[in-house]
Amino acid sequence: MKWYVVATKPNCEYKALTNLQRQDFESYLPRILVRRSHARRLNIVQRPLFSGYVFVQLDPEVARWRSINGTIGVTHILTSNGRPQPLRNGFIDALREREADGVIAVPPAHYEIGETVEVQEGPFTNQIGTILTADRSGRVRLLMELLGGEVLTTVPHDMVRKVG
Repeated sequence: MKWYVVATKPNCEYKALTNLQRQDFESYLPRILVRRSHARRLNIVQRPLFSGYVFVQLDPEVARWRSINGTIGVTHILTSNGRPQPLRNGFIDALREREADGVIAVPPAHYEIGETVEVQEGPFTNQIGTILTADRSGRVRLLMELLGGEVLTTVPHDMVRKVG
């Protein structure tokens, strides 16, 4: 059987997944860990890898796939010419191979020494810095000009974005 893409309502991936599974559809929601800052607290939480989508495995010749469109949390199954549009073979298998403890391992972004980046969150949000070092643990050391002087700081790689 092939895998198909189901579009969900905003922030309803988990609700759609639960309701599809209740209807006995083999369903999959790949997740990643993301850093979330709220009320000065930093948390690591699971989020969908593909926001707004879940995957179902079915045989469209046998399964009552049109019922997916009426599932709570779902907007519609992606179709082409009125038939569900399958994903390419091996796509879901490749995702599952990268999964550990229910979470897809996302490789850290590659940064070059001397590259210019912008801090995306934390106390240095929107500050521009130059990469001095980048280690395998996913941390980058930055040199930033701030308040008329130079400041050194180390931040996780996912808190910065390449500029330009």
